[in-house]
Amino acid sequence: MWDELARLHDVHLAGVAEQTLVLKIAEEVGEAVQAYIGVTGQNPRKGVHGTRDDVLRELADVVVTAGIAMIGVAGGDAGAARRHLERRLADVTARAGL
Repeated sequence: MWDELARLHDVHLAGVAEQTLVLKIAEEVGEAVQAYIGVTGQNPRKGVHGTRDDVLRELADVVVTAGIAMIGVAGGDAGAARRHLERRLADVTARAGL
């Protein structure tokens, strides 16, 4: 995953300000929320629409966008971003007693 994220960052997004990369996460989260609202019918005006696959696709976009933002914040170092995520995941699972 990190190799692909690094390529996306390096080829398409290396010149994009890290602020923009981080803000894009919020945009993607909004799209995931919209998809979930559609699947669950929480907007009475629109009713139920979309599928759980739509929600999963949007959530995957959140993960991809966050990974690219992590690489950007790490100065383009995908290895540093990966190590940070691994450390954080270890902290969270330890705190959960896993």
